[in-house]
Amino acid sequence: MKLKCIASGSFGNCYTLTANDGETLILDCGIPLMKIKEGLNWNIKDVAGCVVTHAHNDHSRALNDLKDMRIPVFAPYISLNPMALGSGKFKIAAFDLTTIDGRWTHTNADSTECPCYGFMITHPEMGKMLYITDTELIKWRFKDINHILLGVNYDKDLVDKDNDPKAQHVFRGHMSIDTACDFVNANYSDHLQNVIMCHLSSENADKDLFIEKMKKVAYKANVDVVEPGNEWILRKGDECPF
Repeated sequence: MKLKCIASGSFGNCYTLTANDGETLILDCGIPLMKIKEGLNWNIKDVAGCVVTHAHNDHSRALNDLKDMRIPVFAPYISLNPMALGSGKFKIAAFDLTTIDGRWTHTNADSTECPCYGFMITHPEMGKMLYITDTELIKWRFKDINHILLGVNYDKDLVDKDNDPKAQHVFRGHMSIDTACDFVNANYSDHLQNVIMCHLSSENADKDLFIEKMKKVAYKANVDVVEPGNEWILRKGDECPF
C-alpha cells in the first residue's frame, strides 16, 4: 500500500492510499479537482472513493466535483450511512472527534462548532490505519494500530499568545505536538509502524522538533512529516520492522 501526500496545510489537504492493484482511496479533497487528478497521474478510473473529515473548504473543496464524476464520497458530517467502495477491500469506520461531554472541538469562522470525524481504514495490504485531523484531542483508544496519519498543527511555545489575533483559533480545534504525543503514547504497541504528521501550521510548527518529540514515544516506528509529493509504503505486519 502506498500513502501519498498531494497537498497539506491551510490552503488544502489531500492524500491518497493506493493498493498494489492500483485501487485508490482519497483522504480529503480540499484542493481543485484538476490538482487531485494531477496527483493521481490522471488515473481516475481506479479511484474507489473518497472520505472527507469535515466541511471546511481546505478539506472538502472538490467534494461535489467527485460526486459529479460518480466517485463515492463518504462525508459522515453529512450522512453516517455506510457506502460501497470499489472491490470492498478498503473497510472504513468513522468516529466523532468530540470531547467526553459531546462538544465538537473544531470551529467555524464564526466560532460555532464544526462537526469533524476521524477514520479507521483497514485493508489486507496495510492492516489498520488511522486518519485524524483538525481536533484538539481524541477521546478514543485503539488497539493494534499499524499506521497513523495525524493532523498536528502547532507547538504551544511557538504561538504568540499576546500578539497573534488567530491564537485562540489555533488552540481551539487543532492539535498540539504535545497532545499528539500523548495520544500516540496511549495507543502505542509493537504493531505501530508509521506515524506521519500532517496539516502543520506554517507559522507555529517546527518539523524537526515535531519529529524529535514524536520519536520519544513512537520509538520503534517510522516518524515523518508530510510534504507534497512525498510517498510512504505501508505494510501489514505483527511487529514493527524498524
